[in-house]
Order: sequence, then C-alpha cells, then structure tokens
Amino acid sequence: MTIRLTLRALAFTAIGYSLSMSAHAQEFGGNNAYYEDDAWYDVTEWFDGNDYNPTDEAIGRWDNETFEFADNATSDDADNDWETNWGEYRYNNQTADSDRWFYDYYDDGYGHWGDYRGWNSYSLYNDANNDGLYDSYSFYRDSDGDGLYDDYTYYNFDSNKADASDSKSQVAAQDRQKSMKSGSEQVSGTVEKTKMANVRDRVHLIATVKATDGKMVTIDLGPKQSSTQLFKGDQLSATGHRVKVGDKELLVATSAKSKDADVTIDRNGRKYQGTVESTREISLRGQKHLLAKVKTQEGKSMMVDMGPASQLSSQPKDGSKITVQGVPVKIKDRVVLMARSVEQDGKTMDIQRAMEKSKG
Repeated sequence: MTIRLTLRALAFTAIGYSLSMSAHAQEFGGNNAYYEDDAWYDVTEWFDGNDYNPTDEAIGRWDNETFEFADNATSDDADNDWETNWGEYRYNNQTADSDRWFYDYYDDGYGHWGDYRGWNSYSLYNDANNDGLYDSYSFYRDSDGDGLYDDYTYYNFDSNKADASDSKSQVAAQDRQKSMKSGSEQVSGTVEKTKMANVRDRVHLIATVKATDGKMVTIDLGPKQSSTQLFKGDQLSATGHRVKVGDKELLVATSAKSKDADVTIDRNGRKYQGTVESTREISLRGQKHLLAKVKTQEGKSMMVDMGPASQLSSQPKDGSKITVQGVPVKIKDRVVLMARSVEQDGKTMDIQRAMEKSKG
C-alpha cells in the first residue's frame, strides 16, 4: 500500500513538473518561430530537385538526399549525422590527465558581443539536440547600462511547438541572463599553456595565462590563424567576456595582443564563396530581411539570410560574386546560413542581428 501511494505521488509529481515546464515555457515572450510560415514557405519554392539537400549533409556541401555510411567512410564530408552525442563539451579518450586543463571539444554557440542602442548586447545560438545545426537563438540586452543583462529575446527557429529540448533551452537562456555580466574585462600576463580545441567545425586556440595578480585565466582566442604564434613565456593581453563551460571558466577574447602584435580574432563562422542566383525580401519581426540563394564554388546551392536589408550598403544582385560567413541553423527541414558578414567587391559588411523583444 505504501509503495503504491509512493509511486502515485511520484507520478503526480512528474506530471506536475511536466505541466510546470510546459507552462513555464509559454512565459517566454519570444518563444515562437523565427520565420513566419508564410514568409518561409514562400521562399522554399526556390528549391527544386536535389540541388538543395535538407539537413543530412553539412551546409555548403550537399551531394544527395540521404546519408550513407559507405560514402562517409571515403568522404571528408563532416555532416551532422554524428556517431556519438558529444553534448556541449568533452575530452578525447586519449587525452592525458596533464592536458585536461581545458576541454578538447566545446560548443561556443557562435556567441557574439556587440552594441545595442549604445548598451552592451550578447547573442547566442543553441543546438538543443546536438545534431550539428542550431535550432534556437537568444539575444540579451543591458538596456540600463548597469553591467547586467536585464532583458532578452528567445526564438526557436524550427517550430512554434515547444518540446522538451526547447523548454530546456529556454530555461538555460533565462539562467544565462541571471548569471552573466554584460561588461568586458582585460587580462594581461604570461602564457603558461596552449592547446587547440575543436569548436564545431573550427579549431580554436586556447591559452592559459598567469595574470599579473597571480591568478590563472583560460582564454579562447578564436579560430586559429596561420599568422598567430603563441608560446609558453609570451606576454599576452586580452579583452573579452567570461562564460562558463562545464565546470570551467573561460574568457572569450574579443581582442588580444601578443609580442607587440595584434591577434586576429574572427568569430563570424565558416566562409563560403559563391554566386548570387536570386534574392528576395521578406518581412521578419517588423524588419525587411534579404534572403539570397547562393551557388557555392562547389556548385551546390545554399540559402543565406543576409539580415536586415537596411544594413547592406549595397544589396547583392543576381550574378554577383560574394563571400559570406555565418551560422548554420535548421528551419523546419531546411538549412539556412545566418550571415554574420558579407563581402562584395572588396568591401565587407558586418551584419548585426539585434532583435526586438517579442510582443506575442
């Protein structure tokens, strides 16, 4: 009898928790699809046949409609059909204990700090199901300049329906707002260790610095650049923002200097060169966004969201050559590159994606 009552109590608690999570999820004002259905389905008509693969292959390198292990064994195509669920961070199995001062893999969510109407802002992409494509987006604002994020917007790219993974992402977004500071900090000191860490489809340079106050600070210097040489004993000065990766604190550098030379930090994502096949403007959350169908140098078509059309000093025309960098996100069964920068005719345009708080 006692056991039966206990089980019933546990079941009721679980149901109550589930309902609470569901109700809590609905409290997020920005918890809705990023693209309205009308706008999105309108542009999907651009794609016919197999030239645009939904979500099986890595963005920019689609080759057919199905993932085949036989092809994968002889291909360098790093698609999103991962053999293991890596989660947000991990060590390689062969990593020695002495080299476990930071992870061999982690997901930075293409975090980006910027300016929002004169105040600090932070944007972050999230891959809730770890399939290699980002499915939601959070944008934080410090609108009163007190060093804390007082407001944020959350969007699910894929669906209006909030499932368990999306609810988890929403809770994480809310917790992040409460725990993160909006201001940057500067660290100067001597390099003690360096290592390379895989950050999705990029390799980042990580350094531990003994600061002038004697404290050890781990710094992410962004994707490794061939021009960057950093060794133990070098002096390094970096400015950035602190984040938490697992149980470790990390300073994500926005600028850095070593041996009287600036360290190049480019966090705009993977780079693709191609030709614009067609463009279209859609209305998105009160803004006019420019979408482009781009054929890459490999001959594959990809959809690119170039952000607010008003930010583009010159809109790409059909047939023009461009270079885009951005973040791959999943919209329903499609992959879209959310451009962070667009280069055309030798001029680079940075794309700011500040989102107003949803009123719905």
